[in-house]
Amino acid sequence: MAAPPARAVYLTPSHQFPTGTTLALERRLALIEWAARHQAWIMEDDYDSEFHYAGKPTACVQGLDPHDRTIYIGTFTKSLFPGLRIGYVVLPPQLVKPMTVARTLLDGHTAPMAQLTLARFMEGGHFGAHVRSMRGIYAERLDVLAGQVGRHLADFIEPRIPAGGLQMPCVLTADLSERAAIDAARRVGIDILGLSALHAANDPQAGFLMGFAAYTPAEIEVAVRRLAEAFRTITRE
Repeated sequence: MAAPPARAVYLTPSHQFPTGTTLALERRLALIEWAARHQAWIMEDDYDSEFHYAGKPTACVQGLDPHDRTIYIGTFTKSLFPGLRIGYVVLPPQLVKPMTVARTLLDGHTAPMAQLTLARFMEGGHFGAHVRSMRGIYAERLDVLAGQVGRHLADFIEPRIPAGGLQMPCVLTADLSERAAIDAARRVGIDILGLSALHAANDPQAGFLMGFAAYTPAEIEVAVRRLAEAFRTITRE
């Protein structure tokens, strides 16, 4: 739990990057009570929350908070497309006026056409239908990736299958450095993000992230086979 002198805490409870871990309900409730007790603020960035594949999603902190100490932040970057450039904030009543003034001072206008189009899209029920459709597609692609990794890369990595999100973390288990794995992948046209640089601890766990949302099952299978061959090549050298 945050130290008592803290005035605010920022968290991504639905999907922690890069592990994909979801914050447990009891920890959410404890955080709410801490914020109320110390008159602090919770900034809840709920990105990727639409894409949850395992079990029922946990209620957001803002929806659980009876004390109005949570600022809920969201965006349509992942749920629709990055070029839309529209985010939103759900504010406690006491913050609506000062935040509106601050927003006006920072930027006096926002493109109304994009906002109106998105509003009509949501009012017609199309946004919910789109998210449900994409959730099914992404869940299938995650299953394919996990299956292919288990079939072809079991000698090199251990997948940590996430409950949600758009990437799967993998921990290296073979005598293969993270740098060597990343370089080998790049040589066969695959770009993976190493995990070591994302650790706050002094003893980071070597591994990498594998994205799956942008690729068809056939493309995922080809990429995993290519990666497996690249890893086998460098371990034989």
